[in-house]
Amino acid sequence: MISDRFLKIIAWTYLTALIGVTFAHLNWQAALGNPFDIFRAGALCLAGMLARLAYPQSPSFTCLLMIGSVLALSVSHFLANGNYGSTFDIIVGMTSGLWGIMIGSALRKLIGSASKRSVSY
Repeated sequence: MISDRFLKIIAWTYLTALIGVTFAHLNWQAALGNPFDIFRAGALCLAGMLARLAYPQSPSFTCLLMIGSVLALSVSHFLANGNYGSTFDIIVGMTSGLWGIMIGSALRKLIGSASKRSVSY
C-alpha cells in the first residue's frame, strides 16, 4: 500500500508541474482550443483526484487546494501568455477539480473496502 506521505509528495509535485508547464514555452502545452482545452480539464481532474487521495481526512482542505490551484494556474497563464482566458475557463477548471475530488473519494473508498476484505491468517 502506498503511504500517505508519498501520496502527498506526488500530489504537490503534480500541482507544481502543472504550474511549471504553464510557464513553459507554449509549444509544450497541448492546444486544441484557445484558451481552454480538454487536456487542461483532464489535468485538473487528475490533480483533484491526487489531492483527495493524499488528504482523505480533510475534504474541505482538498476543495480549497483545488480552488487555489485553479486560481494559481489562471494567474500563471496570464503571466506567461498575457491573457487570462474567461470566467468560463475558471468555472471549467473548478468543475474539473471537483470531479477529480469525487473520483479520488470513490477510489479511496474502494481501496479501503478492498483492504478490509483481505483475510489475515
